[in-house]
Amino acid sequence: MIEFSGTAAAEAIMNEESLLENNIPQVHSINPEMSAPSIRVANDLGNEVKGYGLALTDVSVEQETCYWEWRVRTGGNPTVTVMVGVSNRRNSKFYEILASSSVPPEQHGTKFMCTASDLKDGDVIGIVVQQSELPMIQLYVNGEIEDGLQVTRFRGTVYPSIYLPQKGSNNDVSATFLYREEQYVHGPPGPQFHPLIAERSLM
Repeated sequence: MIEFSGTAAAEAIMNEESLLENNIPQVHSINPEMSAPSIRVANDLGNEVKGYGLALTDVSVEQETCYWEWRVRTGGNPTVTVMVGVSNRRNSKFYEILASSSVPPEQHGTKFMCTASDLKDGDVIGIVVQQSELPMIQLYVNGEIEDGLQVTRFRGTVYPSIYLPQKGSNNDVSATFLYREEQYVHGPPGPQFHPLIAERSLM
């Protein structure tokens, strides 16, 4: 968990507002090196993920408050269930150990994630993060708050993440990471929740 003093929090908010005012473009994508081997990046922009298992993005959550969305495609299935939230950094060794473990894969690396069930094709999950208040993560589905879909606390450096199910023989379930205002389908519940900003941009 990242702790902010009063001064540090104020400086972080000022830096975020300055970046937003100057329209500095943020370009983020799925990070294949931190994602499961069964995950693949499905578009040139690098923000659409297919396959199954855990997928992490390449930008850590450093801001006091922020927001992003995942647009889910069911791949021909009537409904799907995914997990979304944040996860700590992963590597190939993590997935090697996972492959030989008797623990279900959806229980590895998903401690700070919530299960969103019965999603239809095109449904959008919004993730709200507020590091100084509880719950730290709250989920919205199609713009509506989902009671019970929240993470009280998270610790360490974390990255936006999604867990796709192994659904059918083709595994055509996919999700698109929407992290800029012009990409949002619904947008955050309040103006205090800014788009994700890379750590190097906050310095």
